[in-house]
Amino acid sequence: MDKNQIIVGLCVAALGVSLSTGCSLAARKHNVTGTSLFESGQTSRAINEFQTALARDNRNADAWYNLGATYYALGKQGNNRAWIDQSETLFRQAISIDDKHADAHRALAALLVETGRERFAFDLLQTWKSRQPGLSDPLVELARLHQEYGDVNRASDYLADAMRIDTNNPRVLKAMGHVRERQGQLAMALDNYSRSYQLDNRQLDVAARINEIQARLAGNTGPAQPNTGPLGNPAYR
Repeated sequence: MDKNQIIVGLCVAALGVSLSTGCSLAARKHNVTGTSLFESGQTSRAINEFQTALARDNRNADAWYNLGATYYALGKQGNNRAWIDQSETLFRQAISIDDKHADAHRALAALLVETGRERFAFDLLQTWKSRQPGLSDPLVELARLHQEYGDVNRASDYLADAMRIDTNNPRVLKAMGHVRERQGQLAMALDNYSRSYQLDNRQLDVAARINEIQARLAGNTGPAQPNTGPLGNPAYR
């Protein structure tokens, strides 16, 4: 995948989040419906659902993010810079409401790269790291961006820091496995992938990496993992 590609997914409020008002419950319902509509290609109806979610709860960061992701997808499909600019505003609004919103930071950083503002993407993530020193997500996103620009060793350093913060985070372990594999450290990559899969066995891509590395270590070499840039790299999802 070209480094200027971006994959933006949609999200809904986590089930474990405390929803204290009926408005919040209604907003979550519209987020879920909007996400399903977006995934089935009904973007106009999805936008209506996310806007309804915001009408119910204007402080719902997921709805702001989802609306931004939808406008971004439309902007890319139609080569419409106005919609892409709108998506940037919406991502920033999501962040202003919830500074721990990893999807919004990830999407905004990738959008900045796509629009030729790489330095701003690095600055965005560095300042996020400074604001949230106890959070592993900024370190993972910094690792993603540094790997994208060829600095695998720096990416590894950030992921090591993330692991010290959040030892049993399957996403961190998965990303570290990817970096170790790129560095040719297959045994360490296998350990990282295996630990990630033990924590979340729904990761079919991780299971595939485990099987391939085991085969390679046994001398039955297969094709290497495609060298996709981490802006769209499933290792960082």
